[in-house]
Amino acid sequence: MNPIEYLKRQGFRVTSDPTKYRSGIWGKRDYTVGGYNYDTYCGGYHRAYDLAKQHLAPVPSVCDGEVVAGTNAYGNFGGTVVVANKTLGIQVIYGHLARNLPVAVGRRVRQGDTVGYQSNTNYDNVQMASHLHIQFQRYGYIPGEQAFVCTGINPLGIDVGGGPLERKTSYEEAWLWRGKFRTAARIKKRIFPSLTAKVEGVAAAGTVFSFDKLYYNDGHWWLRIAYGGASRFIAAGRKEDGAAFQTAAARGRLWGAVTGLDTSGGREKTQKAL
Repeated sequence: MNPIEYLKRQGFRVTSDPTKYRSGIWGKRDYTVGGYNYDTYCGGYHRAYDLAKQHLAPVPSVCDGEVVAGTNAYGNFGGTVVVANKTLGIQVIYGHLARNLPVAVGRRVRQGDTVGYQSNTNYDNVQMASHLHIQFQRYGYIPGEQAFVCTGINPLGIDVGGGPLERKTSYEEAWLWRGKFRTAARIKKRIFPSLTAKVEGVAAAGTVFSFDKLYYNDGHWWLRIAYGGASRFIAAGRKEDGAAFQTAAARGRLWGAVTGLDTSGGREKTQKAL
């Protein structure tokens, strides 16, 4: 699945598509209002997609990666977040976000993590409609402000995972907790924290996974793990009435042992798609 399709599945609609500009040249937009060409700075090019869902809608990261330089509440694209993924060979710019960025340089993010909130901020504080500007570049630091702003590649050939079986996008509850889990028996790895999700491999008993999120869904506890460069999910045990996750772990009621549990991330405030 390419990253634009991924965002569309999260409820975003495309409002500016660089494959469909009148010039017939990818990214050559020349957006002109009242005789003023808003794309003059980049020679008429807008090498990015614009999308919208609703003002202040959470914007999910389209891939795993690290938040890197260029990320700034008052950046080149207003509230700006840049996420780099060396494996995919790309970096992704999320622009015009609300100023209260939930991530900072050095933070590791997973596909689906919120990197910002759709808004209308920009470099010059000019009036514009709330939307998401998303721009894809080759992996690596780009020196010079104009080069950084104007460089962009077509993302439609980038595979960020997913497919027709990855349709369920909601879950019941989640906590931003971290730790390690050692399986006590063979356990299935799935593409979503659900019993109906596609299985992508089976882990042997005694496998140790690091997890960075806990879910409750389909009557089970689920853990988000990294597998094959993508986020995958394992069921850690059935949820018993009146028993919290820590209680189930302490009583040995899970399908493995939990160590190093860090609950400082707290409970997820809003449910969102992965």
